[in-house]
Amino acid sequence: MKNICNTLCVFMTLLSMNACNDRFEELNTDPNSPATVPASTLMATAQSALIGDIYGFRDNEMKLPLSNWFSLVYIQYLAYSFSTEEDQYNVLPGDFYEIYVNGLRDLDEIIALNEDPETAPLASNSGSNNNQIAVARILKAWAFQLITDIWGDIPYSEALQNPAIVSPAYDAQEFVYEELIREVSEAANQINIDEPGIQGDLIYSGNMAHWRRFANSLKMKLGMRMSEVNPARAAVVVKEAFDAGVISGHDENALYVYQNGFPYGNPFGRQIINQSIAAAVTNTFVDRLQSLADPRLPVIVAPAEASGEFIGRPFGRSAAFQGSISFDEVSFLSEKVIAPTFPARLFTYAESLFFQAEAVERGWITGDAGALYRDAIRASMEWWGVDEAAINAYLQQPEVDYDPSNFRKSIGDQKWIALFLSGTEAWAEWRRLGYPALENAPEAISGRSIPLRKGYPLSERFLNGDNYEVAIARQGPDDQGTRVWWDVN
Repeated sequence: MKNICNTLCVFMTLLSMNACNDRFEELNTDPNSPATVPASTLMATAQSALIGDIYGFRDNEMKLPLSNWFSLVYIQYLAYSFSTEEDQYNVLPGDFYEIYVNGLRDLDEIIALNEDPETAPLASNSGSNNNQIAVARILKAWAFQLITDIWGDIPYSEALQNPAIVSPAYDAQEFVYEELIREVSEAANQINIDEPGIQGDLIYSGNMAHWRRFANSLKMKLGMRMSEVNPARAAVVVKEAFDAGVISGHDENALYVYQNGFPYGNPFGRQIINQSIAAAVTNTFVDRLQSLADPRLPVIVAPAEASGEFIGRPFGRSAAFQGSISFDEVSFLSEKVIAPTFPARLFTYAESLFFQAEAVERGWITGDAGALYRDAIRASMEWWGVDEAAINAYLQQPEVDYDPSNFRKSIGDQKWIALFLSGTEAWAEWRRLGYPALENAPEAISGRSIPLRKGYPLSERFLNGDNYEVAIARQGPDDQGTRVWWDVN
């Protein structure tokens, strides 16, 4: 690993000698000829690219996406068999480049086409100009929150705005959060449900009322992320979002349904999990669900072929150890989860209810925290197809009952189960709430603990070095033990 890093560093140093234009210059170069490409096509492309770069393989590129897969390991949903560097926290920095130059660039182009008086009339063939702009702004905010929650301080205000800026400054995460709150607030108000909905929308099929609720739900999440570092500001943001109307039913879930066909199908269903990278479900997750007699277990997880029992793969072990366990001895993902059209979840009704329960407990909105907590669990189980009798039996267990004296534990434990496979969100909520009580990898490198952030891309040190240095001087060392702004637990 050291040889690989040294070689890469030498390569990047040589590359930087000839790299007069930073990679971010590409953000302002449009390869799609937008004058002839409908805005609806850009919308579909942007959504597909963002989902591909965050949740699964994009197009036919056989490479891991940027955020969700490593966090699936950190939060102990999955454990690898061969390449166990992530499992042992022996990892190279992550890279946010693809998100910027693919989906975010297309969303910026949609906004430009609909704001420019010369191109707006043609763009309106894909829906009202304001509604297209609003959706693009909402999706940008959703993606930027993922990026900043992974790395902390990030290029934001200068990253997409000016072609002359080839080395964008890093903005402090607190500033980014305030900007995202402003963006989703304005975008929600910009939506006009009486005007034509947007075309090319692979998430809500142009339903603008649903987009408005998604925007408000995203604002609620932004507020809740600040709950431990700035509760006064968080309370205001969360109440504003809740009063404006958040996701309130399964029909309003923000889902991206994959297509039934290679290479656009659900990445978990391409035999990538089960064969190529051989990631099985962890003993942490399987054992927890078994201890609660959780009816979601047989829906989410397949029994081990050899025994017919649910057996999780030990997490955080070396490749040598994992290699001693045959595939048929441990549990992989269920047939439901690896189905080609199994969707990626951007935001769900269950998440909305968990946030509401916490907001009530903190005194920020009115309601019954315990009832909302139970409704959140019910919503998760309903989404997975669990029947009513099994849900009721589960909720009657003392181990599941809501504890207002330690709401962080009650909500954190159950949200971790409900967010299964939404690794980045689960990782962020674990850092914020401090639950569930996860153990460090038993074979972690050099005594490292569960990562609290990803390191910046190696290329940034050479191609955007001055701004990189400012960021780490403000935030802390560029390593996985440095906390992001809102993580104070």
